[in-house]
Amino acid sequence: MGLIQIGQVFLALLAVASGYMAYLASEGLFSGWDIKVDSDLVWLFPNSKPEDWIFYFSIGLAIKFLIWVGVLAWLDRKI
Repeated sequence: MGLIQIGQVFLALLAVASGYMAYLASEGLFSGWDIKVDSDLVWLFPNSKPEDWIFYFSIGLAIKFLIWVGVLAWLDRKI
């Protein structure tokens, strides 16, 4: 197994973990957390609760990891 395949597996696992964190946030697991959001970021989602921020952040990470899995798959075919 080459280095690129190991990277693909690692990024896929991170994407699954981020998706699971998003699922837990949508189920309200993080509702008791006292998270302070920077005032410069509040304009993005003005009426969001702290668990919504965790959900959006986790979804963003999962999408980023999936994009990088695709990039590594493309590189694997090119090499």
